[in-house]
Amino acid sequence: MIAGGRAVGGLLARWVMRQVLRFVLLLFASALLMPASPLDAQVTTATLVGQLRDTSGAVIPGATVVATHEGTGVSREAVTDANGEFVLAALPSGPYTVKIELTGFKTMENRGMQLGAGQTVRQMFTLEVGTLAETVTVAGSSPLIETAASLQADSLGSQEVRELPVNRRNLTNLMSLTPGVSTSGAGDVQMNGVAAGGTGVTVDGTEANSNPEARSLAQYGGQNQISVMSLDSISEVQIVKGVLPAEYGGVAGGQVNVITRSGTNNFHGSAFYSGQNEKFNARNFFSSAQQPVGTFNQFGGTLGGPVLRNKAFFFGTYEGYREEVQVNLDTVVPYQAVRDEILRALPFPETRTVLGVLNLPTEPIVSSWRGLGTRRRTENHVVAKGDVAVVNGANLAVTYTRLRPFTLEPRPVLNNANDREYPNEQDRIAAQLVMTRGAWVSESRVGWNRTYLARLDAFLGVKGPSAPDEILPYGRRMPAFEITNLFATPRSEIWDMAGTTYSFEQKISRGYQRHLVKAGFRFVRETGGRLNPENPS
Repeated sequence: MIAGGRAVGGLLARWVMRQVLRFVLLLFASALLMPASPLDAQVTTATLVGQLRDTSGAVIPGATVVATHEGTGVSREAVTDANGEFVLAALPSGPYTVKIELTGFKTMENRGMQLGAGQTVRQMFTLEVGTLAETVTVAGSSPLIETAASLQADSLGSQEVRELPVNRRNLTNLMSLTPGVSTSGAGDVQMNGVAAGGTGVTVDGTEANSNPEARSLAQYGGQNQISVMSLDSISEVQIVKGVLPAEYGGVAGGQVNVITRSGTNNFHGSAFYSGQNEKFNARNFFSSAQQPVGTFNQFGGTLGGPVLRNKAFFFGTYEGYREEVQVNLDTVVPYQAVRDEILRALPFPETRTVLGVLNLPTEPIVSSWRGLGTRRRTENHVVAKGDVAVVNGANLAVTYTRLRPFTLEPRPVLNNANDREYPNEQDRIAAQLVMTRGAWVSESRVGWNRTYLARLDAFLGVKGPSAPDEILPYGRRMPAFEITNLFATPRSEIWDMAGTTYSFEQKISRGYQRHLVKAGFRFVRETGGRLNPENPS
């Protein structure tokens, strides 16, 4: 029964692979007839190119090479050709054990071989004469140097991502530690002197821009406190700069590719907390005033493990952000005598309502009001990922990310009548299917990225006393007026910007001796729009 199930699974895998190859070849042939355009794809996997020799230096053909991911137990297999060479493409990033066997030689195991996203590594292996029962084990090997590609790239591994001290645990602050990368005041990054709009960002190879109108790691106005992804969810950050290869495109400065963590055969989890409170700050010796509000709390945790050992895995992350900061507010407001004159000149109910939300001046001579307010920022960030070995040689990974940043900005109006809110949202889904058959490898990716960015002024919700009942939203609102060189009543608006990006990518590759030939395409559709009703003047 087990043998029959394996046979059926093998037939199914071969049939699926044939259909994918036919579909890809058809689309690739069609693409050759279409106008040329930049190939905008990302690399989320690694390639291992190797050659096998004996102790005398002679090449060894026909040896079986098996690379096994040490975390998940998922393995890939290749056989050395007549030149003793092999290629293992589309390997998920992480630590590997490479096992090489051939009758007449000792079995060799190379453990702890760390492969990164987008990395192409060439490695030499040597077998000693002996029996298969004898094993030569190499452990704790030195970091691999990429010699097969001239890519100008920096890679931050999972240990660096989680252990390096980074202010507010933000991805952009972490990236600034690499050469040629700087941060902007709006929470974005610049590479090689190019403006922030020249930097692209992907998660697991799919679009992850936070601004629907531009390439950006930060939402409009820098309102998201957790950029792109929680650090505890990141397995690796690949930063590509300079002259980009064909698999990267559509950017001028560089590309940021975030690879998310996956579950393994062992249950694992973590928790963290970072906090700050004004009560712990030193008081000014010469001041008896109360300490200004300054509360900051950041917390979260992770959990991952197997659903079915060596077959299916899960991983999840939650991160919360809470901050309250005292800010100074000031504005010009009319004193009572001026208000009375305005009411005589404009004897309308709307005039009385508008003047009623203005503070009385704290400095009457200059008609100025000064006071304090509290800025509040919160965020709830969730990441969930599942990995499953569908059939032998086919692996599926799906990642869902949910971001809900919120900011309340105080404004100098009585009783918080015109405070500004930023209730932003972002959701992403990234799915990747990698299938192998012999020397052929197929990589398929589907992405969905939805962003909703809003700016809401509370005073726009106040309806005019004489306005009729509304049939549609954003009907007649309280007017704003200005007295030249004196003051202006509160301006208010609702501004929102929404957009959705759909992407599909297909790549196919085949190893020929020491060479790896790739072909592919990428389809991206971006939609978006703005809405901006304001109170009348």
